[in-house]
Amino acid sequence: MTRMSFVLPCVPTPQARARHTVRGGHSVTYKSEQQEANERTLDALLARHAPEVPLSGAVFLEFRALFPPPKSAGKKARAAMLRGTEAHTKKPDLDNLTKQLKDAMTRLQFWNDDRQVVRLVCEKRYGEPGRWEVCVREMPEA
Repeated sequence: MTRMSFVLPCVPTPQARARHTVRGGHSVTYKSEQQEANERTLDALLARHAPEVPLSGAVFLEFRALFPPPKSAGKKARAAMLRGTEAHTKKPDLDNLTKQLKDAMTRLQFWNDDRQVVRLVCEKRYGEPGRWEVCVREMPEA
């Protein structure tokens, strides 16, 4: 059973919505420059952890997205955030973080298709430095 755990040293970013415009009378869908830059950063950090052969069975993905407290937070609020007694209820949404990470791991062939992820445990919270903490496991066969 394959198991990988690693830390990606960057502030987590969400999957942004696709943009739409009309060019030459045709509707065009595209990603923002910021989204493409975020994807390139995540791909570069994930690449060294990608397996030589994609996982082929059911996959359990667990991750924690840690965000630095805002600079405007006072000493007490900052301490509460880092202690975990103040939850990270601000943007980005947890589901958009999940989409960003799963899409990147699919691009880098951690698995053949993200539908193989049958169990997902995820959390967002405050922490320094900002980072992704990721664990991927193949589920044992029944």
